[in-house]
Amino acid sequence: MILFSQFSMPLSHACRTKWFLFTSPFLISFFLIVGCYQDSPSPDRQTAVDLLITLLDDRDTFVRRNAAEALGKIGDLKSKPFLLATLDDSEPAVREAAARSLSWLSGLDSETRSKLTMLLQDADMSVQRAAAQALNRF
Repeated sequence: MILFSQFSMPLSHACRTKWFLFTSPFLISFFLIVGCYQDSPSPDRQTAVDLLITLLDDRDTFVRRNAAEALGKIGDLKSKPFLLATLDDSEPAVREAAARSLSWLSGLDSETRSKLTMLLQDADMSVQRAAAQALNRF
């Protein structure tokens, strides 16, 4: 008979695992994105938008990319200037997410069109594709 205790992990390892789960950038981004899907604007939604805008300057590429994507899915026009600035990010994944997110926001002004057109010359093919798709949506 196999005992359960043979498969259990030491308590110190379990505590470290729990700490990682609560501090993981992936989970933080996930909970922010999930918390943003509501039918009507609320103070909590505005707080989430403000926090996501702040996360666009995070040092972790994954966090910046997820924040840009979440802002586009929320669709708050307040985030548009911040997403435009994010198109100049050093990481292609972040620029791609920002371009996609701008396509989800309503309206294409001359500044957005200009920035997205410049991305058609980006060194990264996925960024070029996202910019082309964004321009095509408008």
